[in-house]
Amino acid sequence: MATKKPVALASDVVAAARKRAEQTRRQLGHKPGPSELLTPQEHADAAPFYLVLRDYIRQLKEAREAAGVTLAELSAQTNLAVETLSRLGTGALTNPTWKTLGTYAAALGLQPRLLLEETTVRNDGQ
Repeated sequence: MATKKPVALASDVVAAARKRAEQTRRQLGHKPGPSELLTPQEHADAAPFYLVLRDYIRQLKEAREAAGVTLAELSAQTNLAVETLSRLGTGALTNPTWKTLGTYAAALGLQPRLLLEETTVRNDGQ
């Protein structure tokens, strides 16, 4: 199998790429949440589990980044494909298994928890 030789990049090319990356990070620094994007009625009508799931995945991603763990390193620890982890983080994977979420959390030294909260409107109409 042929190996690829590393390509040396000019320092000005690397500097320009780093500058663009920093600009992108600043632009994406504030990501509006559902409450900023949806009216209260739209939020109430949305699939509540999906919004909770997205928040949970956001927390996993933030924990991974805070720990300085790359997707490749997490993949090696969990045996989950880098592509799966990436799609999970971007929202492209919309229905992950509990096993996937638990494996991701465990690799970061975290334990998943399910919590029940009382809703403002009960099913019995009260």
